[in-house]
Amino acid sequence: MAGFYVRYGKRFLDLAIVIPALLVLAPVLVVTAIVVRIHLGTPVLYWQERPGLGGRLFRICKFRTMIDARAADGTLLPDERRLPWVGRFLRSCSLDELPELWNVLLGQMSLVGPRPLLTHYLSLYSPEQSRRHDVLPGVTGWAQVNGRNAVAWEKRFELDVWYVDNMSLWLDIRILWMTIAAVLSRRGISASGHVTMPEFASPARAVPQARRVVVIGAGGHAKVVVSTLKACGIEIEAVFDDGPRAWGSDVLGVPVRGSIDMIDELDGLVSGVIAIGDNAVRERLARRLNIDWLTVIHPQAIVHQSAQLGPGTVVFAGAVVQPDVVVGRHVIINTAASIDHDGRVGDFASIAPGAHLAGTVTLGRRSALGTGSSVIPKIVIGDDASVGAGTVVVRDVPPGRTLIGQTPRYLRAFESEGNDRKAA
Repeated sequence: MAGFYVRYGKRFLDLAIVIPALLVLAPVLVVTAIVVRIHLGTPVLYWQERPGLGGRLFRICKFRTMIDARAADGTLLPDERRLPWVGRFLRSCSLDELPELWNVLLGQMSLVGPRPLLTHYLSLYSPEQSRRHDVLPGVTGWAQVNGRNAVAWEKRFELDVWYVDNMSLWLDIRILWMTIAAVLSRRGISASGHVTMPEFASPARAVPQARRVVVIGAGGHAKVVVSTLKACGIEIEAVFDDGPRAWGSDVLGVPVRGSIDMIDELDGLVSGVIAIGDNAVRERLARRLNIDWLTVIHPQAIVHQSAQLGPGTVVFAGAVVQPDVVVGRHVIINTAASIDHDGRVGDFASIAPGAHLAGTVTLGRRSALGTGSSVIPKIVIGDDASVGAGTVVVRDVPPGRTLIGQTPRYLRAFESEGNDRKAA
């Protein structure tokens, strides 16, 4: 149900609400535009580039709320001196956000989702925080109904990522109702000491730090991961594995130092990759360990610049990731696998060697595609599903199901018809 809603239902809900809303609110939009023109001047509408789905830029539209008051040297005055009572009123009632319904109509935004922030924040996000761009930005969102601008940045991003992981029809309906209550109460309009929200800064990312790279897991899959890291010129400090038999050995010359818990004892910034094929185990370890997860692409892989890869994901040699593909966290894209345009791959999924996803395919969280399997366009494979080696997937796979075997081919009738013609 969640997969269907994300793929089709959410857009239907947006249009079902936005189209009538634009008609009903047309008089409000006109009156607001006149008020802005009289009290704040022109232009009435404020356009600005913001990052949307996958970090791609679009132009957001709002009503103007500030005046162009400048100091004697020509520089703009601080925000609090350029925000008159009309602008404060528009913001308190969220009337300045109404033109964003146009962005929703165009498919650049959704009614519900993480708010689109300034473009220069993109380089400041941690890998986890950047996941807020895994979905369309929203006019309102989970963070907005839990404090709006009064919530600290770190908490706000946590709420955004929580929404990404739990998005559903009922959650969106709940957020829309809570938004109405938040607007009527006018709470959380600004942060303490600011007219709206202070600038986001990320001190931890301001100064580059030496990192210690580790690999988690010493099995066969670790050999391919270590080989890929070395091909990228990344020096690996050690491998860690909970199997005592592996301790003291090495993986392609990298020592297996001990149990995974020993990683917590390392000093400084630790980066790493989980080299374990079991999807559920990768998820447990990713949630347990406090590590800066690397996204690794083999030099012989082809990944289009518009594709989005989550932290912890590894793309092996010969793999191909086509334009506008969005791949989640800790995904394995194995040797010679391919994902065609506009594909969506959920967190902790795995794509075996030689497996191929055609365009606009969705692969759910923790799902696995077997070696040499193929998926035709527009198929949705649910969370925790498995597709056996060599299987051709021609219909949606429900969550938790396992699909094996090749699809039957209807050739016999044509062959018989051809033999009948020859006999005649």
